[in-house]
Amino acid sequence: LAVLGDPEARHGIVLAKNYEAKSRDVRTGDPKWMAEQKCPGIVFVPPHYDLYMKHSRLVRQIYSEYTDQVEPYGLDECWLDVTGSTRLFGSGEEIADKIRKRVKSELGVSVSVGVSFNKIFAKLGSDLKKPDATTVIECDRFKEVVWPLPVKELLYVGRATHNKLKRRGIFTIGDLANANPESLKFWLGKMGIVLWQFANGLDTSPVSNIGAKSLIKTVGNSTTAPRDLISD
Repeated sequence: LAVLGDPEARHGIVLAKNYEAKSRDVRTGDPKWMAEQKCPGIVFVPPHYDLYMKHSRLVRQIYSEYTDQVEPYGLDECWLDVTGSTRLFGSGEEIADKIRKRVKSELGVSVSVGVSFNKIFAKLGSDLKKPDATTVIECDRFKEVVWPLPVKELLYVGRATHNKLKRRGIFTIGDLANANPESLKFWLGKMGIVLWQFANGLDTSPVSNIGAKSLIKTVGNSTTAPRDLISD
């Protein structure tokens, strides 16, 4: 099963997919024909943006009862810093379990939560066990959990970066962590250093407060043509 944009409006790409489709390598952004090729018999359903926004708002209201440091990451994910909330609500893992159970009982939505000492590993942990689990990645043993994972699991390692790393023999997050950072910079630019820091648990970026506005760095505009265009 996958959520698909409107093919008639030339927006026929996969917007979301269930775990069975994901196991067949169906990815967000795949065009309709590619998803059908990867997963014969796949069923497409239309998006319901208003419903997504409603549930996103309701889930974030629950988050805000545990901390005022809630930073959205896309429509359906957030980072929470609960460092200042542990005396009231328990450990990070206990808070994660409370939130998970409340979201399921009050909204009927399953969520997975990652608990860690930085944002990158918290995000990674949230992806490790789905659809309804809490994963803890502790500071003193993150290498055991994180380093054996495929490098593509690390946040901001997209398809192009993944291919570049594979060509240079970097297949796991541990390979990336132990690579020469200057070589990574040569291959990937400044992002090579950033990814090396992430792999070594050196992300120190703070979680923003509720309502904080991100600095707009780029503005883009695109138009989808009504038919395929062929240029000379």
